[in-house]
Amino acid sequence: MAKVFSSRVSLPLLELDMATMSALLSEATGNSDIVYAAIVDHKNNIITYTNVELIMPVIKEGARTVDQVCFWEGNSSDHKKIINFSSDVTYAETKIGEIYLAISAAEIDKFKKLFGLGALSSFTVLLFVIIVLYYKKIRLIVSRLRAAYISQACSSSAFAETTCIACPLCGTNRPFSREVFNCTNLDRFRIIQSTNSKLKPGVSDKSKDIFLSEIDRRKDLGWLKRQLIVRCIEIIKKLST
Repeated sequence: MAKVFSSRVSLPLLELDMATMSALLSEATGNSDIVYAAIVDHKNNIITYTNVELIMPVIKEGARTVDQVCFWEGNSSDHKKIINFSSDVTYAETKIGEIYLAISAAEIDKFKKLFGLGALSSFTVLLFVIIVLYYKKIRLIVSRLRAAYISQACSSSAFAETTCIACPLCGTNRPFSREVFNCTNLDRFRIIQSTNSKLKPGVSDKSKDIFLSEIDRRKDLGWLKRQLIVRCIEIIKKLST
């Protein structure tokens, strides 16, 4: 904005066209957050300005220059923070003056907050889209991380790796681990495994396995269903007392 303003002011300043320079100042302060604007000549004399209370701001030692525009922070007459900008006015590559602009620091803080809010909103929407598109993969990763955490927790527990736990339903002993009780899909839980004598010892014939969800439909296993329900009730009573 400062560079564009300085380029538009060059010819009117050279010709000392006060009407055009005043119109440019009014346009600059009317269409932006500029609270002060001024034009000075090559002798550092103020030609025209917009706010008599601010006059020409003093450049501090901490001023920085980026792309031929100098800027620094200062205070207005009512002790409010402002950001000052200055840029040389040139004609035929010769400096003929300088322009000064001042923007309220509150407006910059407001822009930073809006930018931060927009960035946070964009990140939230992007994260939601990623979760929707890769839900299964993310769920798998979370499950693996959870299993790794549980495994680590179990390994650091007071129970040794050789400790076994007995199933409260059938009394079968298995190595003690939380993974024994982490069956997430009970519909695919094999409660009865059929062993074929022709196979190697301990190898299950999966084609003849019976899942937990199938017991309710098997009349010949009605007694097993009732026994499981009764046994579960007894276990719940023991744990709750």
